[in-house]
Amino acid sequence: MTTTPARTGHLNRWWYVATGFLTLLFGTATVNVLFNILGKPMTEEFGWSRDVITNGFSIETVFVGISIIVLGVLVDRYGPRIPTLPMTLGFGIGLMLMAVIPNSQIAFYALCVLIGASAGAVNPVAHATVVSAWFVDRRGLALGLLMAGSGACGVLMPYLANWLVGLIDWRGTFLVIGALCTAIPTVVYAFVTKMPADYERERVAARSEGRTAGESLWRIARTSRQFWLLCAAIFLVSSATFGLMSQVVPMTTDKGIDKTLAVTLLSVLSLSSIAARLGVGYLLDRIFASFVGAVIFALCAVGVILLISSTSSPALFLGAVLIGLALGAEGDVAAYMTSRYFPKHSYSRVLGCVYFLFAMGSAAGVFLLGQVYTITGSYTASIVPIVAMVVVAIVCLLAMGSYRYSLDHQEISVDSESPAEQAAMTS
Repeated sequence: MTTTPARTGHLNRWWYVATGFLTLLFGTATVNVLFNILGKPMTEEFGWSRDVITNGFSIETVFVGISIIVLGVLVDRYGPRIPTLPMTLGFGIGLMLMAVIPNSQIAFYALCVLIGASAGAVNPVAHATVVSAWFVDRRGLALGLLMAGSGACGVLMPYLANWLVGLIDWRGTFLVIGALCTAIPTVVYAFVTKMPADYERERVAARSEGRTAGESLWRIARTSRQFWLLCAAIFLVSSATFGLMSQVVPMTTDKGIDKTLAVTLLSVLSLSSIAARLGVGYLLDRIFASFVGAVIFALCAVGVILLISSTSSPALFLGAVLIGLALGAEGDVAAYMTSRYFPKHSYSRVLGCVYFLFAMGSAAGVFLLGQVYTITGSYTASIVPIVAMVVVAIVCLLAMGSYRYSLDHQEISVDSESPAEQAAMTS
């Protein structure tokens, strides 16, 4: 097996993982945290209804999905640095401008558009592309460590925001966190992030010939069943995991359970997702990815049943842990499998599309649970559609077939190796 050198000039390749983690620590999950924590004082000062904040977050989420796809195409065409620098500036400056926003809903929604349209750069796509390129051995572990940054943001950012809002009010909080979200990713992209030299040579050579290296997204979508299977699996599991995550507290308190326990369940779910990112990354280097994903998603189905139907504290905690495992695993699985089924110079655009559906699945899951509750008055009836979505996602993963590309990005015969043989080769 060909291995990637441990050092890249004067820079150890693990720095790409560490600095990517740092970028994601101040990534798009920051917006969700800030709108949740700062939304109430904003609405109280301006006299807005709460739905102004939620509408703004919905607008931001839609534009995040669009920006992820656009960034994926641009990274494959121009490399990671050129498209990400203006986007990171737009994201961070948009947050800082919230600190001086007047009492204008139009201005608020305009900033939500700016933040969402720039947020692709602080999503995993660009950094996952870089890490996947540098790592032949231990790629799964490297991607898992990288993805843990997003989970860590969801766990640590609420504490930072709560501390700041008590110290300097909501405007100061937007200003400080926005400055961090501007400075840290910008420095990382400007001075650290880069692709291997052979990638850059191939990309530049293709550009000089008036084409883009790799296959176009349109061609991949027309010719690859694995593309649609992976997209469907991630969309469906995202709908289940993020939908439930958004409703853990009301779902639990509706059963008469103390709110403190409900909030603790949410924290356990988030912490479980971080642990999953690390553990799943380790497993992906040793076991066929479809098998890893199928087992974890099956455990997720069990977690769904426990969390929705049970009133026992141990069962609820177990359900939260199992759902958290899937919540953390799906990003790792998507990033790793993209590198094994699609050409290396098409990685960003494919992963961008997958992550777009990841975001849309999250929105769909929240909508589904809300509709079920509105119609039935409880969340119990949602067990059937959510478990069904997870089962279909498992079928999609298992239908992916053998890897199409080796760890060193060389195309292999589709039928030359069974999944079991491929798994043995990666261990």
